[in-house]
Amino acid sequence: MDIVTYEILRNGLYATAREMKLAMMRTAGSPIVHSGGDASAAVFDAEMQLVAQGNDIPTMLGSAVISTKVSVEAIGRENLRPGDVIISNDVYLGGGNHQPDVQFTRPVFADGEIVAFVMTRGHWTDIGGQAPGSYTAMTWDVFAEGIRIPPILLYREDKVVADVLHLIVQNTRDPSVRLLDIQAQYAGCFVGDRRVAAMVRKYGKDALRDAMARALDHSERLMREAIRAIPDGVYEAEDEIEPVRGPAGWPTAPIPIRVKVTKQGDGIHFDYAGSGPQTRGGINCPFSVTCNSTWFTVKAITDVAIPINQGCYRPVSISAPDASVVNCAFPVSVVAGNTETSPRIIDLLLKALAPAVPKRVVGQSNCGAFSGIFGGMDPDEARVRRTGRRFVGMIDPHAGGMGARATKDGVNGVRVYVGNAGSTAVETIEQTAPLLVQEWSLVPDTGGAGEWRGGLASRRVYRVRYEEATFTACGERGIHPPLGQFGGGAGGLFQCEIRRGDSVTRVPAKAGHEIVQRDDVVLLQPAGSGGYGPPARRDRARLLDDLRDGYITPEALERDYGLTATDAAALRAEAADA
Repeated sequence: MDIVTYEILRNGLYATAREMKLAMMRTAGSPIVHSGGDASAAVFDAEMQLVAQGNDIPTMLGSAVISTKVSVEAIGRENLRPGDVIISNDVYLGGGNHQPDVQFTRPVFADGEIVAFVMTRGHWTDIGGQAPGSYTAMTWDVFAEGIRIPPILLYREDKVVADVLHLIVQNTRDPSVRLLDIQAQYAGCFVGDRRVAAMVRKYGKDALRDAMARALDHSERLMREAIRAIPDGVYEAEDEIEPVRGPAGWPTAPIPIRVKVTKQGDGIHFDYAGSGPQTRGGINCPFSVTCNSTWFTVKAITDVAIPINQGCYRPVSISAPDASVVNCAFPVSVVAGNTETSPRIIDLLLKALAPAVPKRVVGQSNCGAFSGIFGGMDPDEARVRRTGRRFVGMIDPHAGGMGARATKDGVNGVRVYVGNAGSTAVETIEQTAPLLVQEWSLVPDTGGAGEWRGGLASRRVYRVRYEEATFTACGERGIHPPLGQFGGGAGGLFQCEIRRGDSVTRVPAKAGHEIVQRDDVVLLQPAGSGGYGPPARRDRARLLDDLRDGYITPEALERDYGLTATDAAALRAEAADA
């Protein structure tokens, strides 16, 4: 195949994945999808190898390497027909990452032969389960996290299987919105099918197959070259994640996570032996999530320009103890393993690899979705008539700090690592839910001090307009702050509280849901991030800019950066004059 044809096909596949996601977002019912972009799409070859993906949600796409193969094998490729769509979300039977992320898989046929598979995955704002929003970590087992959907056919030859559809949507709290999400994900798969089929008609099945194989081999070759540049050696690290704050009798000890990284030549192995056993509450990681966290880290410390596909993962091998917090077994719950434990694994890996690639690592980051979840009946009759929704669930992922880098400050108010969804627009929240957003701001001093300062956390404050609703917070780093690298300081901790008149209720990072009522005020603030390098080496001009921008308080000059009282007073005066 000539290089021009290859590049047309390769780039066409990536363009297809991007277009599939846009089709989903334009028609989805869940605000977290159509506004926050918590959705992904990808194209796989006929052997279920990931060959092209959009710039979407890494945790969805990495785990799809496993779940797509599991979904197709569960149905049997010999039983698939044109227009079929498989739905699945089950962690244990479908290889998923957590149950709110629902995957659609569709075969693409040409001349009676499967030539590719296309996949969409979206986060549904409710899939049933113990609490509205289906996102509480205080669950006894996976059954409390919502309806489990093993790989089954939802569409047969482009016609919906009505009984399956009704069974799924009626096990959620807002079935009309679920129906829109289902139709949106089907539309994304339909677009992908049409685009890949058009390539086959123009260039032929053999050309498509050869281009896919070449793309995988190319990424593998580039990744092996990048890994070869890392010094050979054995690198180890350990950390601990915070337990769920459950009722009496629940575990209270932190859970250890450990890794031993062996880099030799153009291959790298990650061994998670010594990590703690699976635990009570939804903070356990399925193996697919641990694999995804590992693959993501390898990609992040090598070359961002390498085209992302399954070829990138071929030089990486992974082992993890069975029934551990990083390779859990049925029936433990997992919902926050995907969003909170997974980024903690990435910070663990960066800690281990810092001596090998000091210029490629960052200070520890906020490590979580830090979602605020509200659910209840809408008292606004005009809005109910307009939307047709009496029950309103709202999931709002929050933005914390990203750790400082070797030559740059961290990033303020951003989702990091495997979570790439945006916070829901304030206007969308206030138009669709009984909530008023009173504040959305960056929080001074939450970025760890350093030669390069860690990124700041953002804070959102809601005033409740429901008459009564549930509120669930799910986060990380409520106890252990994000640490810096090479002498950098730690960032700020997670904070959440509910103000009811003169009383204040502190909400732990990992707990159950609270009942809120009209005019209660809810504050949710993710963790910040760690700095990089000794704070004493921070440039004076940068400290002055930090003061002017409100990123640090005057008190931080002496407390965190070691300035003398005289130097701090002079800097404060200069900032005030500006």
